[in-house]
Amino acid sequence: MSEVAGGALHCPFLLEQGEAHLTGTRPLELVFSGLSVSVASRSILRDVSGVVRPGEMLAVMGPSGCGKTTLLNCLSGRTELDSGCIRLNRERLTKRWKRRICYVLQQDIFFPDLTLRQTLEYAARLRLPESMSRRQKMIYVDHIIDVLDLNACQDTRMGDYTKRGLSGGEKKRANIACELLTNPALMLLDEPTSGLDSHSAYMLMSSLKRYAEKESKTLVVTVHQPSSQIFYMFDKLLLLCNGQTAYFGEVNKVVDFFNNIGLTVTPHYNPADFILECVKGSEEMKEKIVAAAKTVQSYQQESLNDYCALPGHLYQHQCNGRVPMVPHGHTAPSPPCDFSKPSLWTSTPTSNGNLTAPNAVSLTTKCVVSNHNSHNLSNHVYSTIVKDEEGKSLWLDSQSHGSSSVSSTTDDDVRWQWPTGFWTQFKVLSSRNFQESRPRMLSKLYWLQTIGLGLMVGNVYFQLDRKEESLHDIQSWMFFSTNYWMLFALFNALSSFPAEREVVNKERLSGSYRLSAYYLAKMVGELPLTMTLPAVYHIISYPLFGFQSFSVFLTMLGFLLLSTVVAQSAGFFVGAACMDLDVAITISALYTLATQLFGGYLATNIPSWLRWMRYLSMVHYAYQNMQIVEFSGEPIRCAAQSKFEVCSKVNGTIPVDVIMEQQGATLSLWANTLVLLFFLVIFRVLGYVVLRYFRQPK
Repeated sequence: MSEVAGGALHCPFLLEQGEAHLTGTRPLELVFSGLSVSVASRSILRDVSGVVRPGEMLAVMGPSGCGKTTLLNCLSGRTELDSGCIRLNRERLTKRWKRRICYVLQQDIFFPDLTLRQTLEYAARLRLPESMSRRQKMIYVDHIIDVLDLNACQDTRMGDYTKRGLSGGEKKRANIACELLTNPALMLLDEPTSGLDSHSAYMLMSSLKRYAEKESKTLVVTVHQPSSQIFYMFDKLLLLCNGQTAYFGEVNKVVDFFNNIGLTVTPHYNPADFILECVKGSEEMKEKIVAAAKTVQSYQQESLNDYCALPGHLYQHQCNGRVPMVPHGHTAPSPPCDFSKPSLWTSTPTSNGNLTAPNAVSLTTKCVVSNHNSHNLSNHVYSTIVKDEEGKSLWLDSQSHGSSSVSSTTDDDVRWQWPTGFWTQFKVLSSRNFQESRPRMLSKLYWLQTIGLGLMVGNVYFQLDRKEESLHDIQSWMFFSTNYWMLFALFNALSSFPAEREVVNKERLSGSYRLSAYYLAKMVGELPLTMTLPAVYHIISYPLFGFQSFSVFLTMLGFLLLSTVVAQSAGFFVGAACMDLDVAITISALYTLATQLFGGYLATNIPSWLRWMRYLSMVHYAYQNMQIVEFSGEPIRCAAQSKFEVCSKVNGTIPVDVIMEQQGATLSLWANTLVLLFFLVIFRVLGYVVLRYFRQPK
């Protein structure tokens, strides 16, 4: 059903689904021209240009801080440009295109408790189109694992700095595997060989090279200091120096370029090491290199600008039966040519080391002439029906293009916005969240702590008599149980979003799912885990405390779980708002201490000017509910010398409303419950608003 040819992945069944359903299947030509970026008045990139065609690998090199990662961020649409243009098959970089680009970050960011296979399966279920069955998606995962030689470690958890897991090389390949799932047309890789030994780095780059050639993919890779073997795998090189272009052209011509400006490479010396040493040299040497590059770039820039000027809807890439198309009466500009041809580098340098202009002009002319015939052909095929290899018809006429160029882009943005529907995203993310959170929330240590605490508390308050003398102890059990589990849930939730921030940001930027689906799935996925330990505690401690009836037992359990979930909601909100765990803990500690003080147990004679604060205390409402349920069952018998006036009038038991009045409680059971539900909804909505509008990934 699928095959692995020469190390490259090919799955025929994916083509059967139609390329409109699988993002990024068409080969892509990347052109960027005059890119400039500055941050806080500091220039990061200055007038950087380049072209990468399908099947090519572009190496972006330069010393640390020269703008390599910033360039990738620009090409992926994550960093705003000060000036310049980016064209993908002559179309501007829209949201639709961003989701056809994969960006492999330098940091390998994963959920540490998921295995490699689980990570890939969840990614496939989220990022591959809904039209594919789950079985087909799993077959695709199997073959990606085969291609990247990850079979031996597919059941190993990812791990992090605190937990053992995959090795550095395995994580790097896993990172790439997650992005290959979507069959992207353009791959951006930020130093994929960093942290790998020479053999692992070579094998990884060999796989990427084969993948680019076999599948006609466009790859842009930043590398810091590659070996000569890896260096010559690249088709083109973009060398950066202080954010400026020091060289752009074919890799095998870079030595000629440096020779012609008087910087001769020592025989048997790694060219990559040599050129990096040059751009890290003296200021005079840097200026000499950049000046030579600018001489070439000045003639190259005009061609790039012409290339960017033609509207995207008048162009389709020449592949799979497609050819460039322009309307009648128009002439298509030449594609940007590569200014690393031998005729350029054999030109005579001037006294200051720059290349002479005449040769560059002559080269530009040659490039334009060489493309003349293809442009004549393109003018004749406009307004025809083009059949692609999937059997899909495209009617290309001037009226349809002219009238719908804007709206079609908008429609494409909507159509390509999400590979799967909301319900699918919700189900997959709920399952993943449950799998990822279970080891953390239900660890052996937590189980031991819960069982031990339940036994200890149950024995401290063992079989308390239902009499006035024991009233304080009964209330103490209820306040402790409620307060402990609310604090437990709140502080556990604080680290939830900060811990997942990097993974979620990476996935959101790649367009894997809606934030609303993730947020709702997190709320639902962790719900069983949040409720498990409090339920176990209650099952152990309440019978020891003094079992009344099964209905009271279940009602008490229900309100204990409700108060726990409400507190978790507050933790989600604070954690999302702060992200810094230390700040979140400080704010939560102040809030929870205040809720305890005004909860109705620790302090009953509160100054009148502070009494309003009890209505902001979650503990207050939860504790009152526990008392109402408990004391509405078997009543509390009056003491011989009772402090309740009602006992002097009615010999027997203390009514529940009298006990509640002493606590300063005025609301009924269901009123308290509604307030708790209000807290739950408000905190969860605020948490979403913070993530949606104030914690957007950058």
